Amino acid sequence: MPQRAHHRTNNFDALRMMAALLVIWSHQFALMGQSTPLFFGNEPGAAGVVMFFAISGYLVSKSWVADPNVRRFAMRRALRIWPGLTVVVLLAVLVLGPLLTELPFAAYLDHHETRQHLGNLILSTHTSLPGVFVSNPHPGSVNGPLWTIPLEVGCYAGLAVLGAMGVMRWRWAPLGVFLLLTAWLQWRYRGPTFPQWSFALQYAIVFSLGAALAQGEHFWRPRPWTSALIFLVACGVLLQWGTPILGGQAPLWALGALAVIWGSCSTPGFASAGRFGDFSYGLYIYGFPVQQLVIWSFANQLSFSNAFTLSVLGALSLAVMSWHWVEKPALRWKPRKPTAP
Repeated sequence: MPQRAHHRTNNFDALRMMAALLVIWSHQFALMGQSTPLFFGNEPGAAGVVMFFAISGYLVSKSWVADPNVRRFAMRRALRIWPGLTVVVLLAVLVLGPLLTELPFAAYLDHHETRQHLGNLILSTHTSLPGVFVSNPHPGSVNGPLWTIPLEVGCYAGLAVLGAMGVMRWRWAPLGVFLLLTAWLQWRYRGPTFPQWSFALQYAIVFSLGAALAQGEHFWRPRPWTSALIFLVACGVLLQWGTPILGGQAPLWALGALAVIWGSCSTPGFASAGRFGDFSYGLYIYGFPVQQLVIWSFANQLSFSNAFTLSVLGALSLAVMSWHWVEKPALRWKPRKPTAP
């Protein structure tokens, strides 16, 4: 009952699907050896990941506030991430790899990259398998998007730590985290380049902004247009600050996060998109290997549109099966908040 009501009152399911398709579309260029069009200096897939992290920050923050219990919170998050992740990793290692590798089967099983790929199950990201897709324009890589999963889990852990410390009782705590992280990165790195790890911090900042929008919902929900104007002014101030916060993209990413949350909650549209299931996670984790498989199967001779269409259809089919056979059954084990006597 609550799940159905959720679908009727917002567009989050539709936007997550759009984000997953945006990531797949963006990857299609690079995987076929073509130059990827840029959107405000970034690949379109980055915007899709921003959408995911903003929505996640919003919904996960509300989940914590509704039931601020670390054990139940951790179990809910684990049941959302690991069942689907486990299946896609095992399928890659035990089915895709043995069928497509150019190595002898015994050598494949004994290869260090095979063991490293299993490390994705414990959030040690490794995207390739030995001898697989080596002739593709983007050789070796089996599932590039898996690198974001540890970042997502890290955001969950950070929110749980703040919640356990009692910080989340303060309504404006996520906004404070967003401002502190942004200001710290701004102060620490003023040059045109940033260290590799700071790229991960960008998504944590977007997650914290989504959480801030959830916690400040009492302010902006009754007055969406006024709050949107205030946010636009704040982003203008950031742009005029003049130094490269998050590589110069922080204001744009912040605007994108605001648009995703505000649009989902405040506008009519595709509120029933999730009535058949939430296929966005499956699309996200299966899209890349299906794209590589399509390119490998046709020796990269298909047109972009045909390759993209086949990839989406294949990934969507796997996503539907993942939802109904893996993710949804696992979610039935989510712990419930005890009812008051």
